[in-house]
This record gives sequence, structure tokens and C-alpha cells, in this order.
Amino acid sequence: MKRFSIAVAGCLVTLAAQAQMVSSTDVTVTSGVIMTVNEELTNTGTFQLEGDLHLRKGVMNQGQMVLNGQVVLNGNGTQSLQSMTPLQMNALVLGQTGKVLLKSPLQVNNQLVLGDGILENSESALLMLGSTAKVLGGSNNSHIKGYMVKQGAEAFRFPVGDGSRLQAFSISKPASYEEIQVGYVRQRPERLSTKLSAEVEEFGSDSYWSVKNATETSVQVTVPADDSRFQLLQMKNNQWAVNPSTLSTNAVSSEAVLKGTSYFTVGTQRAELAGKPEIGVFPNPSNGVFEVKLKGFSADETVALDIVDITGKTIVKQEGQVKSLKTNYSLDKDAAGTGNYFLRVVRPEKNQVFNEKVSINR
Repeated sequence: MKRFSIAVAGCLVTLAAQAQMVSSTDVTVTSGVIMTVNEELTNTGTFQLEGDLHLRKGVMNQGQMVLNGQVVLNGNGTQSLQSMTPLQMNALVLGQTGKVLLKSPLQVNNQLVLGDGILENSESALLMLGSTAKVLGGSNNSHIKGYMVKQGAEAFRFPVGDGSRLQAFSISKPASYEEIQVGYVRQRPERLSTKLSAEVEEFGSDSYWSVKNATETSVQVTVPADDSRFQLLQMKNNQWAVNPSTLSTNAVSSEAVLKGTSYFTVGTQRAELAGKPEIGVFPNPSNGVFEVKLKGFSADETVALDIVDITGKTIVKQEGQVKSLKTNYSLDKDAAGTGNYFLRVVRPEKNQVFNEKVSINR
């Protein structure tokens, strides 16, 4: 059997391989070596990595790979990772101009770096992170389009998304060791169930998160929410129900119980069940940049929203369905200098008027 060993001491060496690995060859890349493979790496022998391996075209493993070093995916277009047996890596860096197709199970034991590129997989080719593994990065340009598992008992942010937008699913620290699988599914929630509990008004997304774990555990769940009216919806007894939620900047959080398979999405609560209608301005006072929040209003009802000065002069005027109204404002100082103003919201169908003082300090 042929053996190929690369060993250095006290220096950094870079080697480039232009072609596929020769069948039945044993290769060792020692610490301090950077090996770049410009074509697909096909391994049928034993490949042991202690240094860095840069892949431009992906891997087809039909032998044994011991990847104790760092694997960097930094090619162009699409490359794939495929193996006859599950792969394990110490560290994986995603810097791909394009996407990576994960076609076999892969465990990352130390660190996953999401710099650029989308990693796509399925439930049969899970990306698993060990109990001490960390994730660096995660953005619209680099995330997991598919499914991933986190082992351990620490809070974790799953950097999943739909291939064009990060839709991270975060959990607080579970009470004990868990293996929690999360996937972001770009299909309407009605695919799972069309039944809505009495307090749900409508879905706020055409996607949902699928969560799997073995033992019952209570955690706080946080997901993105780009509407101040959104609540977290969880499927319970084959129908979507509202989990009482807390809204922060572009995110919604709620306590949830996980066991078996759980599904989550976002949506709105019926106004008559959400409590007394209220309006608010945050921050208040402000420098002219603020957000208007409407609580307890139906998404489809038509309202008139005005901001006026103390003389009754209109600074801002809107009319339409609540879900379509602009809620973030940046008022020009020529239109609204330092002083007091009033936010007025009119519900014509219910003959109701709400007023809120707005203070601006320039």
C-alpha cells in the first residue's frame, strides 16, 4: 500500500494538489501544513488531517478520514461533502462562494465558522455540533439551509435559514444534557395543520421551525419577528396555539416545552383576546426617531393614524389596514422641532379614538 506523509516542524508549509487522491493511498497532513485540493478529493485509503485542508471542489470519501485539524471550504460554485461513513471534523470553516451540499452526516466537535456560503442538507445528512462546539458568524449570506443538531446543556443559537435569509432559532440553557435538532422549513404552516386555536388570528409567516428532542425539557425560545404584533405559535394537539410572548427588537420570545417533535411559527392573536387596545411610542421622549406600537388591534381592520402638533397641524397622516401601516418614523427637525406633539389613532368601525403625547428633544 502506498503511503504519503507530510511532516514539518517549526514552520508553515502550503501544498497544492491539482487532482483527485489516488485510490488506496494513505495520506497524513501534519500540524503546521496547509494543503489545498483544487479538484474533488476522492479518498479510498486513510486520510489523516492534523493541519489545515482547503477544499475547492468537495469530498467523496470511500475510505477512512480522521480530520483532527481544520477543514476550510473556499471554492466557487457548488461543492459537495459525501462519505460512505459519517464524517467528523474538529473545525469547519465555510468561506464558499456558492453553496455546499452536505450529503452525509457530519459532526463538528470544536468550532463551526460561517463566513460565506450556504450549507444545504436534509434530515438524512444532519450537521451535528458536539457538546463543547461553538458557532462563529451566521448571516443572510452564510447559514444552514436544512437541519442541525446541538448536543449538550448550554444555551444555543441555531443559525438556520432558507438559503437567502437567516432565520435563527435560539434556546435558553436546557435543564440537562440534550440533543436538540432544529430545521427551518420553507413551507406554509397549514401544510402541518389548518386548525387554529380560538386565540389565533392568522399566520405571520409562510415557513416554520421543526424541533426534535428525546426528553421533555422547558426552554425559552426566541425567533425573528418583523412585526410588533407577532406572537410565537406552537402546534399543540394538532392545532396552532399562541404561546404568551415577549417582543424585543425584531425578535419574539416565549417559554416552551419541547419533547418529541415540536413545530413553531409566528402569527397574530385575535384583538379581542389580546387585551384592551393600546397605542404607544418608543422611545418617548425621543430625538425625532421613534416607533409606534398598536396593541390589541386586528391586523385587517382599517384605522387612521395622525401625528399633529399642539396647534392641530398634521405632521404625519396615514390610513389603511393595521398590518400595512408604517410604524417607524424619523421626523425632520424642520417639520417637528423640540416640543410636544400628539399621536392620534381613529378606529372608524368601532367609533374609538386613542391619543398619546409625543415629546421630541432635539
